[in-house]
Amino acid sequence: MNFLRLTRLELRRFRGFPLPRLVPVVIALVPLLYGSLYLWSNWDPYGRFRDVPVAIVNEDRPVTVDGQTVAAGQQLTQTILASGTFKWRETTAAKAMDGLRDRDYYFTVTVPPDFSAKLASTGTPQARQAMLTMTLDDANGFIIGKAAESAKASLQGAITQAVQSTLAQQAFGRLGTLQQQLGQAAAGARQLDAGIGVAPNDQLKAGAGQLATGLDGLAAAVPVPANPGQTTTSLTTPVTIAEHNLHPAKVYGRGMAPFFFAIALWVFGLIAFLVIRPLNTRALSGRSGAVTVALAGWLPAALLGVVGAWVLYGVVDLGLGLDPEDVGQTLGLLALGAAAFVAIDHVLNTAFGVVGDVVSLILLMLQLTSCGGLYPIETTPLPFRALHPVLPMTYLVDGLRVTISGGESWVLTRACLVLGGYLLVALALSVLVVTRRRVWTMARLKPVVQL
Repeated sequence: MNFLRLTRLELRRFRGFPLPRLVPVVIALVPLLYGSLYLWSNWDPYGRFRDVPVAIVNEDRPVTVDGQTVAAGQQLTQTILASGTFKWRETTAAKAMDGLRDRDYYFTVTVPPDFSAKLASTGTPQARQAMLTMTLDDANGFIIGKAAESAKASLQGAITQAVQSTLAQQAFGRLGTLQQQLGQAAAGARQLDAGIGVAPNDQLKAGAGQLATGLDGLAAAVPVPANPGQTTTSLTTPVTIAEHNLHPAKVYGRGMAPFFFAIALWVFGLIAFLVIRPLNTRALSGRSGAVTVALAGWLPAALLGVVGAWVLYGVVDLGLGLDPEDVGQTLGLLALGAAAFVAIDHVLNTAFGVVGDVVSLILLMLQLTSCGGLYPIETTPLPFRALHPVLPMTYLVDGLRVTISGGESWVLTRACLVLGGYLLVALALSVLVVTRRRVWTMARLKPVVQL
């Protein structure tokens, strides 16, 4: 028997309809599924930042300088709203902060009350730098904080327009003052010229006085900075942008840990039942209840999964310095995530055998692209956004962000409830599968697909 015949015999094992015949097809499509799905979801995340909701708060109070009203904050806000770089929304300070905590916004930008006043001082003896405040929260995702750097570029463009407009308004106001003083000086000069040689001394004195007053006015109209260095700084960098992070992840690895922890736990569940029997055959055919058989099939892998998750945590914490905000909550959530993921893989394996392992692999691919572990979910195509709230990895990632970097307690509570729900539903389904598997058929006696 040559190797071609043996190859054909191996592939003929996947007989039956419909699932067994699909196994080799799906296996052959694994590279396509993994590569194409991942590339599709991350094809142009920066180009999709226009769908990422962020807030701008304008608290600026306009000022009047040399007869001109300066409303730099309003102009800056309008320019930003029209830029399209992000999904900008103008709101109040309180709503912006609530939205940041509730994950309605990924970051906020605040224009302070003295923004116009400080910009109007540019080039004057009392020049002061204006400042914007950008507030982030790494509990909403680490990469968006880095992506916010691109927002600074658009902000600087809008700031430049606001500064140019303010300086132009000041220039027009000062031109009026200069024109008035020039007129007074010219009148004094004409009076002085006319009076030379013919006019009495009183007229000469009056003309000289008017000329001096005009020249003094011209000198006053030209500002002399009390602090040249400060004036130069306000001209070259009229506005600075200060960053504030509610729950900083501090380093890239700490920000990415929730995503990679979740991947590790799902992969464990995927491979666990390649070496651990999902069901005890003797117990299945014996007198033990369906609940007992199902739990006995799930628990060994679940315990190993919890141990593996805690070992992973210990190595990352001691070796790399994870330093989570709450160690106990992190360990507890990892244990719950491992138990839930193993339970899902257990029911898939007990129900479908090797086909269930393929389904678990596909679920891994879908969760990698739809859990929002890297970029905000708003940067992905619509199908991944639809999957985002229904897959378990989303909630493990969200919960771990809170336990590691800090964040809102309701996010952690929601994560625990959803993962707990997945765990209970998966175990209940395993019990139903065990109940059905106690009905023996010819296919059960001689399965068409065996490992």
